[in-house]
Amino acid sequence: MARGFNVQRDDHGIYHLQGEVSIHALGQLKDFLEKALQSGHNELCVSLEKVRFIDTASLQMLLAFKKSVGSGVALRICGVSAEVENILSLSGLKAVLL
Repeated sequence: MARGFNVQRDDHGIYHLQGEVSIHALGQLKDFLEKALQSGHNELCVSLEKVRFIDTASLQMLLAFKKSVGSGVALRICGVSAEVENILSLSGLKAVLL
Protein backbone atom coordinates (compact mmCIF):
# COMPACT_ATOMS: atom_id res chain seq x y z
CA MET A 1 0.00 0.00 0.00
CA ALA A 2 1.31 3.43 -0.92
CA ARG A 3 1.97 5.72 1.97
CA GLY A 4 1.52 9.42 1.88
CA PHE A 5 -1.14 11.97 1.24
CA ASN A 6 -2.53 14.22 -1.45
CA VAL A 7 -3.22 17.93 -1.16
CA GLN A 8 -5.96 19.88 -2.93
CA ARG A 9 -6.53 23.61 -2.48
CA ASP A 10 -10.13 24.74 -2.87
CA ASP A 11 -11.55 28.07 -4.07
CA HIS A 12 -11.61 29.35 -0.48
CA GLY A 13 -7.88 28.76 0.01
CA ILE A 14 -8.33 25.73 2.27
CA TYR A 15 -5.75 22.99 1.82
CA HIS A 16 -7.42 19.56 2.01
CA LEU A 17 -5.13 16.68 2.91
CA GLN A 18 -6.23 13.14 2.10
CA GLY A 19 -4.58 9.85 2.99
CA GLU A 20 -2.02 8.97 5.66
CA VAL A 21 0.28 11.55 7.21
CA SER A 22 3.08 9.61 8.84
CA ILE A 23 6.81 9.56 9.41
CA HIS A 24 7.12 8.07 5.93
CA ALA A 25 5.70 11.30 4.48
CA LEU A 26 7.50 13.87 6.67
CA GLY A 27 9.45 15.23 3.71
CA GLN A 28 6.22 15.61 1.77
CA LEU A 29 4.55 17.34 4.74
CA LYS A 30 7.48 19.72 5.18
CA ASP A 31 7.51 20.56 1.46
CA PHE A 32 3.76 21.18 1.48
CA LEU A 33 3.95 23.50 4.51
CA GLU A 34 6.87 25.47 3.07
CA LYS A 35 5.15 25.92 -0.31
CA ALA A 36 1.87 26.89 1.35
CA LEU A 37 3.73 29.47 3.43
CA GLN A 38 5.13 31.03 0.25
CA SER A 39 1.58 31.73 -0.93
CA GLY A 40 1.79 35.03 0.93
CA HIS A 41 -1.39 34.58 2.93
CA ASN A 42 -1.43 35.43 6.62
CA GLU A 43 -3.43 32.29 7.45
CA LEU A 44 -2.96 28.70 6.34
CA CYS A 45 -6.13 26.71 6.79
CA VAL A 46 -5.54 22.95 6.61
CA SER A 47 -8.34 20.41 6.58
CA LEU A 48 -7.60 16.93 7.88
CA GLU A 49 -11.16 15.70 7.34
CA LYS A 50 -10.02 13.07 4.82
CA VAL A 51 -6.91 11.97 6.70
CA ARG A 52 -7.24 8.38 7.89
CA PHE A 53 -4.12 8.40 10.05
CA ILE A 54 -1.60 10.87 11.46
CA ASP A 55 1.29 9.89 13.70
CA THR A 56 3.12 11.75 16.45
CA ALA A 57 6.06 12.66 14.19
CA SER A 58 3.66 14.48 11.85
CA LEU A 59 1.89 16.15 14.76
CA GLN A 60 5.27 17.33 16.05
CA MET A 61 6.06 18.80 12.64
CA LEU A 62 2.73 20.66 12.58
CA LEU A 63 3.44 22.03 16.06
CA ALA A 64 6.98 23.05 15.14
CA PHE A 65 5.72 24.75 11.97
CA LYS A 66 3.02 26.57 13.93
CA LYS A 67 5.62 27.86 16.39
CA SER A 68 8.22 28.73 13.74
CA VAL A 69 5.97 31.02 11.71
CA GLY A 70 5.27 33.10 14.79
CA SER A 71 2.61 35.77 14.73
CA GLY A 72 3.04 36.60 11.04
CA VAL A 73 1.12 33.57 9.77
CA ALA A 74 -1.52 31.52 11.53
CA LEU A 75 -1.71 27.77 10.95
CA ARG A 76 -5.29 26.71 11.48
CA ILE A 77 -6.60 23.16 11.37
CA CYS A 78 -10.12 23.75 10.10
CA GLY A 79 -11.49 20.23 10.07
CA VAL A 80 -10.52 16.75 11.23
CA SER A 81 -11.71 13.21 10.65
CA ALA A 82 -12.94 11.14 13.58
CA GLU A 83 -9.66 9.19 13.49
CA VAL A 84 -7.53 12.34 13.67
CA GLU A 85 -9.71 13.86 16.39
CA ASN A 86 -9.23 10.71 18.47
CA ILE A 87 -5.44 10.85 18.01
CA LEU A 88 -5.37 14.55 18.94
CA SER A 89 -7.45 13.87 22.05
CA LEU A 90 -5.28 10.94 23.14
CA SER A 91 -2.08 12.92 22.59
CA GLY A 92 -3.37 15.98 24.45
CA LEU A 93 -2.89 18.16 21.38
CA LYS A 94 -6.51 18.82 20.49
CA ALA A 95 -6.62 22.18 22.27
CA VAL A 96 -3.23 23.20 20.87
CA LEU A 97 -3.90 22.45 17.20
CA LEU A 98 -7.63 23.03 16.92
